[in-house]
Amino acid sequence: MFAPALSRARLLPMLLAGLLLAAPLAVTAPAEAAVVKPLDITTIHYDPKGTDKSNNAGYTQEYIQVKNTGKTTLTLTGYVLRDEGPQRFAFPKGTKLAPGKTLTIRSGSGKNSSTTLYWSKASYIWNNTGDTARLYNAKGTLVEKCTYKGGTKKATKTTARTTATTAYC
Repeated sequence: MFAPALSRARLLPMLLAGLLLAAPLAVTAPAEAAVVKPLDITTIHYDPKGTDKSNNAGYTQEYIQVKNTGKTTLTLTGYVLRDEGPQRFAFPKGTKLAPGKTLTIRSGSGKNSSTTLYWSKASYIWNNTGDTARLYNAKGTLVEKCTYKGGTKKATKTTARTTATTAYC
């Protein structure tokens, strides 16, 4: 009668030791898959050459570009682009972007095409000293963000690389 109890007494510490060694293997999360964003902000041309002109010709020289980095055509209906302030651009209904293609959104007014959209603002959007572009999907989820400081600067962990006129996100 005592022999089985003695075996259990020896077996229990061995089982516990085995569990302690195996537990980290069981709870270790699998390696994270790379996050694939279907739409990236690639460029913000925040300070067009010359003096800022308070007219549509000046405003249309300022732009932001987004690129479809996925493998399927994206429908951008409901997507929204914002700056750090109150500026908001809603992609027009039916806007589509093929894989590998880039879409330019200009600050001023003009005629939309498959490669260029117009924010239709009577002002500049992107601050010359720095700003943050934020892109939201149709569900309102932030999918991309690009922060820059104006001037010629190297990229940091928090800001994009810039030249005197353009941020490269």
